[in-house]
Amino acid sequence: MKINDALGLKEREVISFIGGGGKTSLMFRLAEEISVQNNVIITTTTKIFLPSPDKFPLVLLGEREAAENDLAGYLRSGLKPVVGSGLLDNNKVKGITTDQVSLLQYYADYTLVEADGSRGLSLKGHLDYEPVIPGETTLLVVVVGADIIGKTLDSKYVHRPEIAARRTGRAMGSEIDAALIAGLITHPEELLRDTPPGARVEVFINKVDCLADVAEGYRLARLLLGKKIEKVILGSAVGEASVLDIFKVCGDTRAFAENYKSTAIS
Repeated sequence: MKINDALGLKEREVISFIGGGGKTSLMFRLAEEISVQNNVIITTTTKIFLPSPDKFPLVLLGEREAAENDLAGYLRSGLKPVVGSGLLDNNKVKGITTDQVSLLQYYADYTLVEADGSRGLSLKGHLDYEPVIPGETTLLVVVVGADIIGKTLDSKYVHRPEIAARRTGRAMGSEIDAALIAGLITHPEELLRDTPPGARVEVFINKVDCLADVAEGYRLARLLLGKKIEKVILGSAVGEASVLDIFKVCGDTRAFAENYKSTAIS
């Protein structure tokens, strides 16, 4: 199963990626999976590394008419442009505002937005103004790197570990397990607090192929599912097998997706 099928994409979506542990890789893999018959635009409200221009040409919002002409031309050619507001040091693209995201919907069937930054780490404690989620978001994808399991709660592995420690009640330096990750993601002051009304929330547990024992990944999925989170996908954004398993809410019960297993989650 491909990632776009696992996410259950609908028509004309704005998909925002938050969290840590592979957001950019997941976003670009999804962009490649979506059929060229659909117009796809990629952007960020923070910053991302400059992608390969042969597949993902860059459009910088400046003079609006020129940017619109570039966008339209690339989309007619079957390309999937990346939209930013400027270039930064270290080969990065500066993001656009949440208000500008709405302008892209005129051109795009699917707008993919990296709406968070984690300095390349798999877990993050968020400040009050983070993440920067566009109000037009219809699908919010929370990414967490499974490789964080078993690591220590410190700045080597976690972005802003002191926030994560405070919100989960764990001591700095303690071992990171599924309960800590789930507690952080679902904390009322954390990254889901500003979920746009009506947006579906799904979690992608990335890098599951890095785990020696996937049991803790499955435990994390069980702990996350419910309330705001409608679906949890276990997989790898860069692996050959991108989707290992899916958990989802089915009415009042929690169960594996029928494509994989039929065992109910207790």
